[in-house]
Amino acid sequence: MNNEDKNIDIIEYIISEESKGLRADQAISIENKQFSRSLIQKWIKKGKVLVNDKIIKSKDILNLNDKITIIPEENINSNYIEPENINLEIAYEDQDLIVINKHKNIIAHPAAGHSKGTIANALIYMYPELANLPRSGLIHRLDKDTTGLLIAARNINSFTFLTRALQERNINRYYIAYVHGVLMKNGVINQPISRHKTDRKKMSVNIDGKEAITNYEVIKNYKNSSKLKLKLHTGRTHQIRVHMQYEGYPLIGDQTYGFRKSNNINIAEEAKNFPRQALHAEILELRHPVKKIFLEIKSNLPDDLNELEKIIDNEK
Repeated sequence: MNNEDKNIDIIEYIISEESKGLRADQAISIENKQFSRSLIQKWIKKGKVLVNDKIIKSKDILNLNDKITIIPEENINSNYIEPENINLEIAYEDQDLIVINKHKNIIAHPAAGHSKGTIANALIYMYPELANLPRSGLIHRLDKDTTGLLIAARNINSFTFLTRALQERNINRYYIAYVHGVLMKNGVINQPISRHKTDRKKMSVNIDGKEAITNYEVIKNYKNSSKLKLKLHTGRTHQIRVHMQYEGYPLIGDQTYGFRKSNNINIAEEAKNFPRQALHAEILELRHPVKKIFLEIKSNLPDDLNELEKIIDNEK
């Protein structure tokens, strides 16, 4: 290890039963999903990955309890993201992580056709060190018009800890949703999700898809709709929206998975025309990546969802 590496956060862990007997590049990428396999291979070639304190090759086979040391390069974000002065509401902040209270009509990270105006652009402007992290430190995403809490790490150790915590289902995420239809009891939806077979922009329940589990609790019934509290056990794209559509209770305002406006929907006209999916990421529960204390972070409903609730509550 050279002097330059001493100021870089180092990742150390022991090879598990899941990864023993595999090639080094494959095993290490399995246990460090925040980094691509090609990046792991690059670091192995540069001597930035050690096994039992020795330089290795990508094709070397790893054994149970081998000690892995990863010395990330200073910049491990291969995609340049332009810093932008965009106002973000910060719900929690310290030297290791940030929790954003995301507003509607903003996407989390640049994608095709959206290189600017994202939360990632704003984060790099506010915290320049995040330019060196994968996905600008973002641990997960919310859809463009879903509001609520979103986690970003501020250093590679926190990024690694939080990414693994999410993968191992040790971060609890609770949402509030308003749906069409009156549900009379709580339930769990355990239906696999994959890309839609014909519309590649959508997701759908598919027996060959990835495991997806959503719990829901009925908070309140209205004449033609319900307010739910949902817990994600997995984090599939559009999971809540797809699951609730599958159950026959799509989210109010969902332009992709909801009822079409031309349908005969039994709901007030103002609610029928609600311009976004009525979904809000309300609560996060997690262990702090460094202090290891339990954090519970809450976000109040935004004004538009409060107004929606008044409308459906006053239906005759």
